[in-house]
Amino acid sequence: MHLLIEYVRQFGRFQRNARLYLISNALSGVSVGILLVLYNLYLVALGYGTDFIGVILLVGTLGAGLAIFPAGWCVDRFGGKAILIWSSLLIGVAGVGLLLFRQPVLLLISSFVTGIGGAFILVVNAPFLTANSTPSERSHLFSLNIVLTLVMIVLGKAIGGLLPVWFRGSSWLMATLPSWSTWLLANQPDARAYQLALLLAGIIAGPSLVPLFLLNNDRPTVSPQPVASLALQKALLDLRCVQVWTMLRSSIFLLSLTQLLIGLGAGLFIPYFNVYFVQHLHASSALFGLVDGGATAITALLTLATPLLALRLGKVNTIVLTQLASIPLLLTIGLTGILGLAALLYLFRQGLMDMSNGIFQVFSMEAVSRRHRGLANSSYQASFQVAWALTAPLGGLIIVHLGYLPVFVAAAVCYLLSIATLWTCFGHAQRTGVLVRHGQGEITEQADEMA
Repeated sequence: MHLLIEYVRQFGRFQRNARLYLISNALSGVSVGILLVLYNLYLVALGYGTDFIGVILLVGTLGAGLAIFPAGWCVDRFGGKAILIWSSLLIGVAGVGLLLFRQPVLLLISSFVTGIGGAFILVVNAPFLTANSTPSERSHLFSLNIVLTLVMIVLGKAIGGLLPVWFRGSSWLMATLPSWSTWLLANQPDARAYQLALLLAGIIAGPSLVPLFLLNNDRPTVSPQPVASLALQKALLDLRCVQVWTMLRSSIFLLSLTQLLIGLGAGLFIPYFNVYFVQHLHASSALFGLVDGGATAITALLTLATPLLALRLGKVNTIVLTQLASIPLLLTIGLTGILGLAALLYLFRQGLMDMSNGIFQVFSMEAVSRRHRGLANSSYQASFQVAWALTAPLGGLIIVHLGYLPVFVAAAVCYLLSIATLWTCFGHAQRTGVLVRHGQGEITEQADEMA
């Protein structure tokens, strides 16, 4: 209770832009939860198979992958408010297409555009929160942002599971449609029930746009540059190239490498966790849903406590220790054939692995200068997403031919390599998140802001 009161007090101290951003995320989280639960079921009810669902996911990922680096440039150039508003509107328009169109080509186009908008939302998150907070409050701010999102997604999943049942039981909603309206709603009762629930999710997401329009303008100002001689311009350019190379080598590249390794490991087993529990351990889908929801709730609670750990242990130490503690649980889940034990460990494995995500976001933003944060976050997200996309199909092939144990072991190895990279390169920084040394390069946030 004391921890919750402290977060309420912290919320009141946050900057106005940060508070509005948290409110917007909370309002949209319910809709995200409903979509996560129902959209694939909606496609199945329309008559599409899992092969087409896989193509939909692939096209959306392709759109996000193509947009993720341009998104970083736009964040650095135009600021967070403009990106948040326009990308949210883009997702809204494309989302309408995903819910109303039923032809394969139009669904794929809508998924591609949604992926583009999602990339901008994903990339702008950490730079925007960092720009609208002080170093002393960032740990609480980033953690609270993650917790609010998780809680609202869990709420959305619960609502999403009930809505189709309620709509399906309404005779007037399931009545035969007039010919002029068949383009709008599906004819099949199950598909229409899912579609109505998803459309309601879109309506619920509408108010999340209001706080975005209330944000203060944060577009970066471009100060006029004095005219310099060609020799001086060349010297300044050479100096800037050295600084950029040093920064890439000491922060962006190495932190991207840690995310690449985590993505490689996560892609191997996370998409198949539900199959592992239901088919291999013989759990019911309802039981797995309960366990999965419980794991998300525990992750939220642990995330709230992470800033206190970071204050005592330091950011890097907190990330390393919590992620390291999750690996024995991961291996035990893969080794055991006991459903009860696997379910119990599953509750805490996700929490231990993910509870420091907010702290990592803070550290990864403070390790680079303000003008490079969009590019940096694009690099982190692209590294994780590309790695996940590469190993997810590989994990499925390994499971078919060799079983589940190899994917759990390989994932643990990838996680250990990521932890070792983070600790080796950043674990001995004297001022975590402000000073980062690697090789002969030294970058400080203060020096970068003055450069």
